[in-house]
Amino acid sequence: MIDWFGLLGNAVWVLGCALALAVLSYSNYEAHLRRERMRAVLGRPSYQAALNLAGALFAAGMAATSQPIWQMVAWLILAVLFAAQAARQRRASV
Repeated sequence: MIDWFGLLGNAVWVLGCALALAVLSYSNYEAHLRRERMRAVLGRPSYQAALNLAGALFAAGMAATSQPIWQMVAWLILAVLFAAQAARQRRASV
């Protein structure tokens, strides 16, 4: 039988990793086009919001796949902090 909850939890953290990789790749591309440092591009609020969202997805997925309750709580706290930071950065970019 398929463990659907485990599959969903693993899919969420993989999605977070994929989002982070996509943000890094696109920021490298944009930095090359504008002849800027990648650090300068990643420092923009929109990129920071996307990276924080990726961190929140990763932490939420890790919380879903954790067995001990203390690990689950720790990952959930980290996910909430990443999500709050992403929301703050998103508001700053608008």
